[in-house]
Amino acid sequence: MKKSFVFVLILAIVEMAMAGVLSGKLIVLDPGHGGIDDGAIGPTGLKEKTINLELALSLCKILQTQGASVLLTRRTDETVSLSARIALANEKHAALFVCIHHNSIQNAPEVDRPQVYYWSATDTSKRAARFILDSLERFFTVKGNLLRNDFKVLKLAEVPAVLVEMSFISSPKREKWLRDPFNIWREALALDDGILRYFDHLK
Repeated sequence: MKKSFVFVLILAIVEMAMAGVLSGKLIVLDPGHGGIDDGAIGPTGLKEKTINLELALSLCKILQTQGASVLLTRRTDETVSLSARIALANEKHAALFVCIHHNSIQNAPEVDRPQVYYWSATDTSKRAARFILDSLERFFTVKGNLLRNDFKVLKLAEVPAVLVEMSFISSPKREKWLRDPFNIWREALALDDGILRYFDHLK
């Protein structure tokens, strides 16, 4: 990502944050997998559960500084059931439920793009997914996919919910990139931009 784009992105985020876009909003972040469930594993052994959590913790800090209240379905490498993840978002009446993942595909090391899933057609889930995907496409400078899927965490969510596949850990180049904590922070910044734009649109 070019430095000029980073600067423009930060300026936009600061402007929306100072406008109080997230004030009073409760956001639940769900770092996928954890504990006995490693999720996808990169070509040299990087585990998806690890970077999902790193990203969620970074995003949590960013969102909190912008005025949001944030809950995580897990803060450590622990096993958390899908039902418990969904229950937290529903019981707390989250303004947005964001499930964080990194994708994988066999025998296609060149594949690497963001994908954002939604299910509900009766709330603003699709709108949130669109704003988030737009931000990720700008960040990664590649066309991604907006997809409707009945994943359990989306189908049983009673609040606006999205599942974000940030990038493909199965790509050797991306796996190496993800090993740098600074790049995880940059992913968090891009995801935050999409979340901010979504809530700004709802005003």
